[in-house]
Amino acid sequence: MGQTLKVAGVAGPPPELRILQSRLHARFAEIMAAVAEELEMLWPACLAFASERGTSLSDAADQVVPRLLATISGEALEQPVVAPELDPLLVAMFDQLGRAQFQQGRDLNGILTAYQAGARVAWAHISREAMDVGLDTRRLSRLAETLFMLTHDISARTTDGYVREQSERGLVSHRARGELSGLLMSTMPDRNAVLLAADQAGWAVPDELAFVLLRDQDDPPLATRPRLDPEWLVVHVGDVVGWLVPWVAGIGPRLQRALGEVPAVVGPPVAVTEARRSMRVARGARRLQGAGVLPDRMIFVPEHIDTLLVHRNPELLAALRSRVLAPMDKLPAGSQERLTETLASWLRHFGSRAAVAKELHIHPQTVRYRLDQLRGVFGDALDDPDQRAQLFLALVWGAPPED
Repeated sequence: MGQTLKVAGVAGPPPELRILQSRLHARFAEIMAAVAEELEMLWPACLAFASERGTSLSDAADQVVPRLLATISGEALEQPVVAPELDPLLVAMFDQLGRAQFQQGRDLNGILTAYQAGARVAWAHISREAMDVGLDTRRLSRLAETLFMLTHDISARTTDGYVREQSERGLVSHRARGELSGLLMSTMPDRNAVLLAADQAGWAVPDELAFVLLRDQDDPPLATRPRLDPEWLVVHVGDVVGWLVPWVAGIGPRLQRALGEVPAVVGPPVAVTEARRSMRVARGARRLQGAGVLPDRMIFVPEHIDTLLVHRNPELLAALRSRVLAPMDKLPAGSQERLTETLASWLRHFGSRAAVAKELHIHPQTVRYRLDQLRGVFGDALDDPDQRAQLFLALVWGAPPED
């Protein structure tokens, strides 16, 4: 029947309290069945959890009821209302309930709502019994306040467990993801080691990934902080900051939304064990951004492979430009500039004079005149496929940044 209600310094509780305790214990199974029915609708995991640990709702209430009634007896009646102290086993149980809620990926609100609903059901039965035994309104009011304070205390214990589990899991996950990104960026990562580290970090290993360069070692700090997707890994290699992003369908729009105005460079997709190669290419593209060869905005390296290839060796590119444009060295500077611009447009538009005129905003006759000048300078070279290809590399892909 549970503990007998006792209060220090008092001969015994009022008769109605002894009767109330007796009646609550007699109807306890019925009350708990009603509470359980409510919990099963709102939060079925509760009963399964208690059953797994050999702790039933009736066991819990058998400890709580005497403590609940003790707060409205004797000297306690004159003290501020406080929630009865929970048994350490119950404290541990409610803490574990919170932890289990997080482990199962459930929202905390569900379990707290269930507690409140269970308390309302319990109070409906307790208050009915209290009024039947003639409990006075003062004690009845304090009993209600005590019950709901107890519910608040139980909710707090569960919340503590949930938050602690969340924090501990977060620290473990953060550390595991840091170790994983470090492994992926190592010189020669072993695939089996990557799979093991990914499993510990809870990261799904993709077929391919790309390195997204946010900040190179000589770049200023980021003006805005981009939004990191949970599927992406943060990378710090020296002063280089970036992300490792699984290369999946729709990744382009997702990156654009996440990066906003950040002029990031998205490296080429590679196998997961070749992340450093993607980073090296992305850093090469960032240097071309700084030189004005590539746009000063977010770029996808796969869309600019040709430019990266041509500019990979600046000395060779300069030598190529010097050699193929040598026939124009004797022309005045102004003529050189106009003819170089016209030749680049002509090469880009595959010899279409109308397209050249439209791009340069000049009359078609002016285009004809300038092309006649170019043929006078280059002779048959403009009709030779190999020499035209070299001119294309030098003037279109290898064009210097505009001032």
